[in-house]
Amino acid sequence: MPLLTDCRVLDLGIITAGAATGALLADMGADVIKVESPTYRDPFRVLGSDTEDQVPPLFRATNRNKRAISIDLKRQDGKDIFLRLVRNCDVVIENFRRGVLKDLGIAFDVLRSANPHIILASISSQGETGPDANQISYGSTLEALSGLAWATGYEDGAPTISGRDVNYPDQIVAMFATGAIASALRAVRGGSNAIHLELSQRDLAAFMIGDRFAAMSTGHTVRRLGNAEPPYALQDCFLAADGQWLAVTVEAGDVARLMAALGPDAGQPLREKLKAKTAESPAAAMVSFLRDQGISAAPVETGRGILTGHGTSWSHAMLDFAGSTVKGFPLQVEEDPLSIRRPAPVIGQDTAQILKQIGGYSATEIDRFFADGTIEGPRANPL
Repeated sequence: MPLLTDCRVLDLGIITAGAATGALLADMGADVIKVESPTYRDPFRVLGSDTEDQVPPLFRATNRNKRAISIDLKRQDGKDIFLRLVRNCDVVIENFRRGVLKDLGIAFDVLRSANPHIILASISSQGETGPDANQISYGSTLEALSGLAWATGYEDGAPTISGRDVNYPDQIVAMFATGAIASALRAVRGGSNAIHLELSQRDLAAFMIGDRFAAMSTGHTVRRLGNAEPPYALQDCFLAADGQWLAVTVEAGDVARLMAALGPDAGQPLREKLKAKTAESPAAAMVSFLRDQGISAAPVETGRGILTGHGTSWSHAMLDFAGSTVKGFPLQVEEDPLSIRRPAPVIGQDTAQILKQIGGYSATEIDRFFADGTIEGPRANPL
């Protein structure tokens, strides 16, 4: 049985932070309902797409295994529908700009009135309160504000951000939010009242590297070191003859043995000898040579290399689904492996079914909502 098979989620999440949280819950078996509006779509429906009808890879990854409904929450009928669904759900996820839920009339106090045991997971860039709560933020600014960019890069170089393709603060908040929701679900089912979870991307990014900051309180200087990592004698990446990079870590006790294996030194330091040897050798041969010397070495995989080899070494992280390679899962359950059971839904794909099944609405009522634009049925075109 899937881990969260008896959990139902209303997923207002967009982009990565919110939607990826819903995807992880759906992967683990929760019934996750993606909630969009006839007037507002998840921007990932078009970001990275070449055509209006193509489902972009980012949207496929963050919305698989979900059902979908489209409700106009700015209308009273739409809000009433949403709150009626809340009464029969366990979790609401949102990562809107702060204040949007209140403006829509569905803030935590309203959700709690509708369902005394609801869990609201609010994912924000810089927290629910405080002077920065309403600041516009992106992954790059959050990496800067959290200190992550300051601690990343080469010695004497500029701070470094991971960029949109990685978007580290979004990725980690989804992992933390999923765990927090599962913990809150356990508490609620143990008798707790409604729970409002607050997750700040900035704070979580700072938390993940907090040990480096904590060292400063004891007088240590924290600086950018590139690939180096004290106390190792040498740690860096080196370019092989076939154009592939290698990551190598040499412990102090291994230096003499490696120097001898690399041949006469002619006064060259270890870094220069290793760089020269790697430059004249294919990557696979150099990795084999270093491992034979007891040295930790590995190829620096490219995205293409991972895609080529994902059928064996990346069997969980990358998957083949519906004729294309997709992002997989961060964990597996041996007794009941996680899987992609359904592709990312089109807009409003399951609107009528959800209103009937969960909301208890009649066919006549549903038809009226469709007619007046309060809800929306299946549409492939995100625009």
